Amino acid sequence: MAITIKDIAKIAGVSKTTVSRALNNQGRISQDTREKILQIAKETNYRHNKIATSLRSNKSMVIGLIFPGFMAGHFYSEIFHGIESYCTKKGFGVLTGCSDGVAQKEEKIIELLQERRVDGIIIAPTSGINLDYYQQFKNERLPFIFIDKYLPEIEAARIIVDNKKGAYLAVKHLIEKGHKKIALLSGPEYPCTTIEERFQGYTEALNENNITYKKIIKTDKNIYNQRESGYQAAKKFLTNNDGATAIFAINDSIALGALRAIREAGLKVPKDMAVVGFNDDDILSYLEHPLTTISVPKYEMGIKAAQLLINIIEAESNDSKKIIKLYPKLLIRETT
Repeated sequence: MAITIKDIAKIAGVSKTTVSRALNNQGRISQDTREKILQIAKETNYRHNKIATSLRSNKSMVIGLIFPGFMAGHFYSEIFHGIESYCTKKGFGVLTGCSDGVAQKEEKIIELLQERRVDGIIIAPTSGINLDYYQQFKNERLPFIFIDKYLPEIEAARIIVDNKKGAYLAVKHLIEKGHKKIALLSGPEYPCTTIEERFQGYTEALNENNITYKKIIKTDKNIYNQRESGYQAAKKFLTNNDGATAIFAINDSIALGALRAIREAGLKVPKDMAVVGFNDDDILSYLEHPLTTISVPKYEMGIKAAQLLINIIEAESNDSKKIIKLYPKLLIRETT
């Protein structure tokens, strides 16, 4: 016969409510009592019935997560690990969806998550998505927060990085290395807030140093694979280079594509062309010439996003409009 919360309460000499709080890591109970209950649950092989709990509380104990991509070692995969870690600790499951930066696909994923009655959604939104979805969230009181990117038209909590500051640090570093003609290699997801803010940082650093040369290398929107997109755009740019000696890539995946194009053009990094990325993806330190980049606290972003959303879900805070901004730092490696 399966043991129940009532059985654990009797053994521990406490109420069922106290047992429930201990098992769900909620409420105010002493650490000794919590540990005692958890030990009894372990010794009696207690299995928490999530379905029964969700029916009683009218909560699914599941959140939805929508990212543009989940490639291993990629920017969003590290954020995901932070989200999953905190959610597991709090007893929440995570349903994930990959939009590939396509608005229509993102809308379909939102509909599926709503059908599965998730308790809230963390999303890195795609430009061009129907904003009615977010109004529907508000009407249905479904908590949601933006992460990394956001939609300026929608007032909502968000976890972001100081992209402007990061880009400023990257370009300032290139200027200090003697570069006067620095091109910015954009990404296929433009327009989005991250790229726009990084462009602002790029421009500010140039203006501050009285550098008039500004060059935006645009990528093909039809090539969403970031590395391929960066490769093709940089390859085309290098055939008609107007004197640029450095590239600030909007993210590391784009930068990796650019490095391939530079290598194939017979140029040396950083002697002929310096390159700086943004995000500090895991793969960078394994390159033959590790990439100079802007490091972002990705795992911390995930932790803070999950914490903020779950606090809103559990009505422990009124943070539905809170903005948390994390700060990047420059990592100087071999490509500059």
